[in-house]
Amino acid sequence: MTGRSAQKHTVFLWHRRAGLTAIVFVIVLAITGIALNHTDALKLDERYIDSAFLLGWYGLEPEGEAISYDVGEHVITVLDHQVFFNTYPVTTTTQAFHGAVGTAQLIVLAFDTELLLLTADGELVERMPTGQGFSEIQRIGIKYQRPVIETAGPRYYMADEHMLDWDVIINEDIAWAQQITLDQTKMAVMLESFRGRGLTLERVMLDLHSGRIFGAYGIYLMDAAAVALLWLSFSGLWVWWQRQLKQKRKHHYQKHHRG
Repeated sequence: MTGRSAQKHTVFLWHRRAGLTAIVFVIVLAITGIALNHTDALKLDERYIDSAFLLGWYGLEPEGEAISYDVGEHVITVLDHQVFFNTYPVTTTTQAFHGAVGTAQLIVLAFDTELLLLTADGELVERMPTGQGFSEIQRIGIKYQRPVIETAGPRYYMADEHMLDWDVIINEDIAWAQQITLDQTKMAVMLESFRGRGLTLERVMLDLHSGRIFGAYGIYLMDAAAVALLWLSFSGLWVWWQRQLKQKRKHHYQKHHRG
């Protein structure tokens, strides 16, 4: 194989490889581009994604199970570090949730080393650390309309009416908070609240088109695909030009060497 032939073979080979690689991105760009041009007609901004994979990719799918407790007419739930009063987000936590009880004035939530105090309407009043004198909370209950906590040991403490002091008591006549399981309807509402407004098909199409769906380097991936398409265009022209030259040489040779 001559040097010129080897050069042509190399160009053809890379042209084919780049073409096979770029065709995937061309298909994605074409489909998403057409869809985005007809966003209103297709109602992309009104269609919401329910794929667990995509929601997880966007950080909208909660990790772990929901932990819920009934407090009177209300439900307190912790889902993926988010604390909910009924279906309304209140605050976040990094600690394990051990239950919730209602007193005459407050709703008390128990975590490993702190208590959260909410009003009857679900407003956060205070985060109350248990302090160095307490080991980690295991569960929470109520006695005489006062919260009682069980710590490792076990030891049992009942708060005064102002939630300022805690007295050691025995485990007797304590109504411990009982975990519940949300039904499918309530869980669906909870997930909708967790995800906020949700993930629209339009958002996914836009991110696919720009490459942002692949993360911080996704746009560079699409840039590389665009460069590959440019290279395909120029190399295709070069291949066409080489064939034209070959045809001209062939006709020229046949014209001057007839007979």
